[in-house]
Amino acid sequence: MKALKYFLLAVASFTIASCMGNSGEKNTIASTDGSGNPVTVYYFHGEHRCPTCITIENETKATFEINLKKESEEGKVELQVINADEGRNKQICEKYGVYGSSLLLVKGDKVINLTNMAFGTARRNPDKFREELSNEVKKLIKG
Repeated sequence: MKALKYFLLAVASFTIASCMGNSGEKNTIASTDGSGNPVTVYYFHGEHRCPTCITIENETKATFEINLKKESEEGKVELQVINADEGRNKQICEKYGVYGSSLLLVKGDKVINLTNMAFGTARRNPDKFREELSNEVKKLIKG
C-alpha cells in the first residue's frame, strides 16, 4: 500500500513538473519592431498535460474567437500551438528557452512571457485570463 502511495506521489510530481515548463518568467525582452509583422501567440505544451495546461490552450483559443477576432482576421495576430516534446519543434523551443507549458507573445524580437499569468488565472478566472491576454496582444500590435 505504501509503495502505491509513493508511486502515485511520484507520478503526480512528474506531471506537475512537466506542465510548468519554463516558469522563469521574463516579462519583456525589449526591442522595437516597425516591420508590421503580426504578433504571434505561442502556446507550448508537453505530451503529458494537466487540466490547467489544457485549459490554457482552450482559453487562448477562446480569446482569439471572442476578444481578438478582428485582429486575427486582419492578420495582425496569429496563434501557434506547439508540442514541445516533438523533435521537429526542438529548434523553436530552444530559440525561446521553453521545455514545457509556456505562453509567449512575440513580435519581431520582442517577447512577452505570460506563462505565470496563464497558470494563475486560466482555470480560476477565465474572463480575466482572456482580458489580460487580449490587452497584451493589442499593446504589441500598437507597437
